[in-house]
Amino acid sequence: MGRVTNMLGITYPIFCGAMGGVSRPQLVSAVAEAGGMGILATAGMKPDTVREAVREIKSKTTKPFGANIAIIAGNVEEILSVLLEEGVKFFTTGAGNPIPLIAPIHEAGGIIFPVVPSARVAKKMEDHGADGVVVEGTEAGGACG
Repeated sequence: MGRVTNMLGITYPIFCGAMGGVSRPQLVSAVAEAGGMGILATAGMKPDTVREAVREIKSKTTKPFGANIAIIAGNVEEILSVLLEEGVKFFTTGAGNPIPLIAPIHEAGGIIFPVVPSARVAKKMEDHGADGVVVEGTEAGGACG
């Protein structure tokens, strides 16, 4: 296995992007079961809904999965708190500045790959301790802030 698969405990270096309204428990757990990294899209969700979704994913798989936090959503602290309470260990972020999330995620034993729009921002994330990045262009939604 490679560095990313070892780091995340997955079989294949394949990520299911956090697609709003699509990356829900059924898809996330299916990707995890297949050996990739399923990522729950939390944008637009209330904390209780996030908790229910995480628990549903856990009922369908024992394999690693992650969650995306849309920073622009405004309820970042509540969503992150629920995800950490539920034991989620892998995070991607989008639509805002992820730097304030890096330390709390690391303190909880988590891994964070912010979604970035450029090499310049990727370097900035590295300088602030991100474990990796997902590079996204505007053709993929471009909601990375």
